[in-house]
Amino acid sequence: MSVEDTPPPPPPSTIDKIIPFSIPNKVPIKLDLEKHNYNPWSSFSLIHLGSLGLKSHVETDTASTNPEWCQLDDLIKMWILGSLCDSLQEHVVTTPGNAKALWDHLKELFHDNKDARALNLDNELRSIKIGKMTVNEYCTKIKSMAYRLKNFGGVVSDKNVVIYTINGLDSRFATLVEIIRNRETFPTFEATRTMLLLKESSFHDDSEESTTFESSSSSPTVLMASNSSNTKGNSNKSSSLPQLCNHFNKGTP
Repeated sequence: MSVEDTPPPPPPSTIDKIIPFSIPNKVPIKLDLEKHNYNPWSSFSLIHLGSLGLKSHVETDTASTNPEWCQLDDLIKMWILGSLCDSLQEHVVTTPGNAKALWDHLKELFHDNKDARALNLDNELRSIKIGKMTVNEYCTKIKSMAYRLKNFGGVVSDKNVVIYTINGLDSRFATLVEIIRNRETFPTFEATRTMLLLKESSFHDDSEESTTFESSSSSPTVLMASNSSNTKGNSNKSSSLPQLCNHFNKGTP
């Protein structure tokens, strides 16, 4: 059979086309119960599935016996499992049913006892202190906690987040805290964060100025030591003058 008679290869199937676009490769979040990161994980995953036209596999209860549909559904289950942390993966890997069943199981796990979790998180947010954290670490932690509380159905206004933020600051920020508290309108959280970062940078500037002053403060000491030596020399010279006078008076040759 000639080359011209060789049949062309079959076109790639839908599965072959989408395998390189798996969720673990494209979603930058590992779902973890301890991190309470279901909302960002599900948002990333839905966007990715939607871009491939596969979002219906986790959003609708419609199932199909079509072999290609079943293959796609199993592939999505593999993607979902691959985007979970190890402990969570072990917990749900035996979930029966299709990708929608696995998706719903994960959602239930993260929303189980959400009222109790929201209460604990709210108490933690109200009592947070900056301690040894930098301003950036402190504000990032508060923002993350507020976001997690929202995931549990809690309502945290931007104003309350600002209040929790300034209440947890130490005496280094006392002046700035007074300025914020006495403002007619509270700044936004992002504006407050910027103000705190600027204040923190002034601490570093003051520290550098202090170090520069201390390193240059040895000059007066050197000058004082030099003056003391000169004084001692002058004293010796002046004390020898009476002796010379006595020699002259005695007629020393």
